[in-house]
Amino acid sequence: MNHRQILDAALRSQPAPRSRYLNLVADRVERDGRFADRTHLLYPVLARAAGTVEPMLEPVEFVDLLAEFLAHHGAAIGAALYDRAYLKDPDRALAGPASLLSGWISARILDGLQSGRYSPPADRTYRFHSDSGDMDGALRGFPFHEEDAAAD
Repeated sequence: MNHRQILDAALRSQPAPRSRYLNLVADRVERDGRFADRTHLLYPVLARAAGTVEPMLEPVEFVDLLAEFLAHHGAAIGAALYDRAYLKDPDRALAGPASLLSGWISARILDGLQSGRYSPPADRTYRFHSDSGDMDGALRGFPFHEEDAAAD
């Protein structure tokens, strides 16, 4: 089976710039030996996360991130794909790995923005949030935690 078809189907519903970007990434994945016999794990998760991917990272950097992600989470992705729940509701079964991948991508973009490697497009506004709403530790009270500490 050509597992890239899973990604290609998901990209049909994405905006053209995101679709072009992810097609470039997928073309690089196809030529990269690190993904040999592992694209069946990658493409379903990338398809599920496609709507959250911002085309800011260089495709080469994005492919490196995907290889690292798959090295760390490949077993968990495989478990999700081969679970009976995947047959009933693939989107729900892959929600966890897709959310994790989205987090990795967001973290890499934020690191690039902070270091000045990337600059946000002038016509975009980004908002990051926690799915669970739990904010503990240093992020509690964000963005006001510095003001709260100064008032104490």
